[in-house]
Amino acid sequence: MTGSSYDSSNDSSNESQDDSSARDPGGAAWSRREVLRRGALGGAALAGGLSLAGLVGAAPAGAAKAAAKVTVTLPDYPYFAGTVIAPDPALLDRLAAQYARRRGRAPLEMTRFLFGDVPVQCFDEIFRTKNPARTLPMGAYLWLFHLSGYFGGVWLRGELVRTGKNPTIAAFSTAQSQQAFTAQANRAAAVLADATGSDAAVLAYNRASLLDRADPADPSRTITGLADTYGYNEGYLLQIVEKPPVGLSTPPKFVVCPTDPGTRPLYCQYATSQVRAVAQFDPVSRRLAGGRGEYGTLRDQVVPVQAKAITRGRQVWDTFLNVQGFAQPAYEQLLDISSAFLETVQATALSTVEAVAESDAALGRQAATANACMGIWLASYTTGLIDGRPDRAIPTFST
Repeated sequence: MTGSSYDSSNDSSNESQDDSSARDPGGAAWSRREVLRRGALGGAALAGGLSLAGLVGAAPAGAAKAAAKVTVTLPDYPYFAGTVIAPDPALLDRLAAQYARRRGRAPLEMTRFLFGDVPVQCFDEIFRTKNPARTLPMGAYLWLFHLSGYFGGVWLRGELVRTGKNPTIAAFSTAQSQQAFTAQANRAAAVLADATGSDAAVLAYNRASLLDRADPADPSRTITGLADTYGYNEGYLLQIVEKPPVGLSTPPKFVVCPTDPGTRPLYCQYATSQVRAVAQFDPVSRRLAGGRGEYGTLRDQVVPVQAKAITRGRQVWDTFLNVQGFAQPAYEQLLDISSAFLETVQATALSTVEAVAESDAALGRQAATANACMGIWLASYTTGLIDGRPDRAIPTFST
């Protein structure tokens, strides 16, 4: 999966990366690592809008009464000090207490909270804040996205392996190294540096981030652009919506996307939108389709990339991964994760388009900050997905 705006897959001494073959819509072979990196993470963005009581990490219904005393107990997860990512357990606990108050007497669900409430609240706050990379506690935000992504990947791996129908995932396992973690954090730091730089610097980053490009820190690596990221995740989500596990059902009109992306680029409509910024930037898609001025130039660049990526995203569930065997709650959680990630990419991509087309550096700073967080989210999701150590677990609530 290319779910972030840059290629943030983990480094590994015995696995090679082949972005050119992975990008071939004609069906060129992907390496096993590319299957894992791209295939299982198509909708990784994690936001829980469904009430799925009974999943791992749930607390009893009565626990919500003591909202002020709710804390989160974290099991082992990859973290190495010395980067821009800064743990803030107090912030996580405050978010947990707020979540518990919103739940009232309903059960507390860790999957809903960590995969949904945490990233969505942070993401919306970014688009509510002027110059968010300077104003918000970005080290803590990146840590929250890291937790959400990593444990979301651990969750999905468990569901895929449990079906017995995903031998590629089951057979592969590697823990994140300090080198890979540091490189991942440094890429986010570089984006945040552009987000807090001059108007020219942030707008140059915004323009570059729409399309694939070489990584300035390592020209042998490809940084995946937002157009490709969006199309891939769009195809990924549509495939599991249209082909649910046998005997299971998909919510009606869960997501509706144009058959021809050129009619509404970077746009889908969601039955229950979770990210507030999606509605804010919907008109930008119409301007792209209209093609006037700079919007026309961007449309001509974005649409062909998006269309090819949709095809690749659809191929994942027909070729490399198998959703058959998921129980209804797990299938709904996967849909929820996938649609919410697509929403975050949609808001980030369209805000980036508007910033470039209108030379709006203030908006560009928000878009760049969102992109940095989204990159950590997906990189960490990859890390969790391929970490098959038997002691992996989901966080729990303590009251």
